[in-house]
Amino acid sequence: MRVTDQQSYQLLLSNFQQVSRNLLTAQQQVSTGRRVNTPSDDPEAFGRIVSTKSSLSQATQWLRNIDRGTSRLDMADSTLSQVSNLLSRVKELAVASASGTSTANDRLAAATEVRDIDRQLVALANTQADGQSIFAGTKTDIQPYAVTSGDTVTYSGNAETQSIAVGQNDTIQVTIPGSQIFGGPTTDVFGSIANLLTALGANDVTGIQTGIADMDQAISQVANAQGEVGALENRLNTTKTALTDASTTLQAALSKDQDIDMATAIAQLSQYQTSYQASARALNTLFSTSLLNFLGTPTTS
Repeated sequence: MRVTDQQSYQLLLSNFQQVSRNLLTAQQQVSTGRRVNTPSDDPEAFGRIVSTKSSLSQATQWLRNIDRGTSRLDMADSTLSQVSNLLSRVKELAVASASGTSTANDRLAAATEVRDIDRQLVALANTQADGQSIFAGTKTDIQPYAVTSGDTVTYSGNAETQSIAVGQNDTIQVTIPGSQIFGGPTTDVFGSIANLLTALGANDVTGIQTGIADMDQAISQVANAQGEVGALENRLNTTKTALTDASTTLQAALSKDQDIDMATAIAQLSQYQTSYQASARALNTLFSTSLLNFLGTPTTS
């Protein structure tokens, strides 16, 4: 191969290699739908992509936390509505039993229904979400309420609350302990029902009247807890909206840095394929011609 042929060959080979690299990049972009696949494609954009993906991952985790927290609070709200209805029924029975027309037998019958309601309330106080007790404070792996003897109900949970991460250094409470709902601050719900049951069984009108006042306090106490649950749900919903909007903005920024315009990318791929084929033909032609010239050149003595 003569010097001029070697120079032409090296030039064509260099061009062929560059076209091959361009074709490979274009094929990768079309197959992935992404403009930037490696740092060398666009170092500055690649850095932004890594940062944006990290932020999106955090936002996604916070949104998952919010969904779990909302589910727990929804369960608490629904349960407390049932508790409130049952306590209202207990009050109705107490009011009827305090009436002068109510007999001792009537009060014993009322006691039977009140006792049944009491057990329903214990079951509701042991409600679980995703296998965890929602009114046990942080001792979520136990059933916090149990009937220990007679009509005595004990609490084995604690007075602590659970919170979830919803942002950088930002948390929201997602539980209210049973000690706050059923055990205070104004009345001991289960203790009051136990006292009412004693009064009904003893045909004690004064005790029954005390039970009516206790039920009013119990109903108010549960309503306050339910209001707190609603406020926490509102905070979660507001935060979720903000995080969803932020995620949409981040996704748009990621797409701008990373994604390609598919129509443009396909057109460019077609151009590179044509250039590749032309470059390959030119390189092959030069090589073949040079080889024939070399083989056809007579030797000198």
